[in-house]
Amino acid sequence: MDINNIKCPKFAWIIMICLGCFDLFRGFMHTVILEFAANNIFVIDLSGGVDNQMLLLGIFGISNYLTGIMFILIGLKARQLVPIILPVIPAIYFLGAALISRVTTPTAQLGGGPYMLVYFAVCIAASLAILIIKIKHRMENK
Repeated sequence: MDINNIKCPKFAWIIMICLGCFDLFRGFMHTVILEFAANNIFVIDLSGGVDNQMLLLGIFGISNYLTGIMFILIGLKARQLVPIILPVIPAIYFLGAALISRVTTPTAQLGGGPYMLVYFAVCIAASLAILIIKIKHRMENK
């Protein structure tokens, strides 16, 4: 199967662009207003190791800029990749969370968690919708 022949419904690439914009916002939160986010959203104890904690949050923000721009570009210019990328996003986050949880137990409130659960649910729902549409088209063409 040629990757360039993968069909992408309009709603899916629009979702990918929206996810990209959300990642850009997350990048802004993790870099430009880092101290506010650390204190009010992530709610971490900044009494010790502040510089290291802030550095790690900021580095995560930089990666959000990267994924945001990539998701927007995929949605605009490489739509055939959207059905592949959408299920990969939550899979990678869940794998990463499982690996991280082996060595640490967070004490922060993780205030962005509910937003990320919605983010993952959108990815999974869109992936399932694409799969259902693909199966429906196959059944109709038989």
